[in-house]
Amino acid sequence: MKFDRRKFGRGVRAGALMLGVWSTCVTSGAPGAAEEREMLLRQVDAVIGIEMVVTVKLRVGDRERPPQERRVEVNGTVLTPDGLTVTSLAQVDPASEIEAAQMMQPGRQLELLGADFKEVKLRRANGTEVSAKFVLKDADLDLAFIAPEAADGGGEVFAHVDLEAQTEAAILDKFYSVTRAPKALQRVPIVTETAVTGIVEKPRRIYLMRDVSLGSPVFDGAGKLLGLTLQHFAGGRRVGIVVLPAEDVAEVAKQAQAARASGAQVDAQ
Repeated sequence: MKFDRRKFGRGVRAGALMLGVWSTCVTSGAPGAAEEREMLLRQVDAVIGIEMVVTVKLRVGDRERPPQERRVEVNGTVLTPDGLTVTSLAQVDPASEIEAAQMMQPGRQLELLGADFKEVKLRRANGTEVSAKFVLKDADLDLAFIAPEAADGGGEVFAHVDLEAQTEAAILDKFYSVTRAPKALQRVPIVTETAVTGIVEKPRRIYLMRDVSLGSPVFDGAGKLLGLTLQHFAGGRRVGIVVLPAEDVAEVAKQAQAARASGAQVDAQ
């Protein structure tokens, strides 16, 4: 076969051109990835620890058990500069655990007689602790709002998510779940890539996603808030973990701020 130098030259030039285009795409894409990472890392400090001691009073069958005390540590998401924080109610409310136990052992008669919460604290990203209290619970949406006991949040501005910077999603859209590891792992930030696997529209919109953590926010690559990860209940039973849209979280947060201002803990209507 005769070697054609002209065709070979054209092939080399074409290959070099394609390589140049590919290199340009990779290079131009790199700053976008860096900016996305920076946006997400800005949100990390808004995810903090919620710690408390819960005393539970139970009746098993016809016998009342002695009060049981346990320490609870979960993640929460700060919503305002003065420290209003939200988490999954199922993570801190013993009633949810009692319900789960009854589902696993239907014949066992368990009744929650009462639950007292004490030593409630918000542990910020820098390790400082702030005494806190419950201000509002919404059992239907699985929301628990906790705020610093001091009206001004203890005089410090809390890192918080921007409830005004919201986004929506479609099936297979990519998002990021932001949470923290347990205290034993130094509560380091964890950012996990996830995607929308389903959307439920009624009675309200909720997103189904994989690899998300209760009480933690979900963002898009621009740092806009999609929503909060919570337990979903239907017919009084837990049916799965979902992401409640930021719009709904913001609406109940207004009630929580009003309850906080009134000085009395209330249940959302």
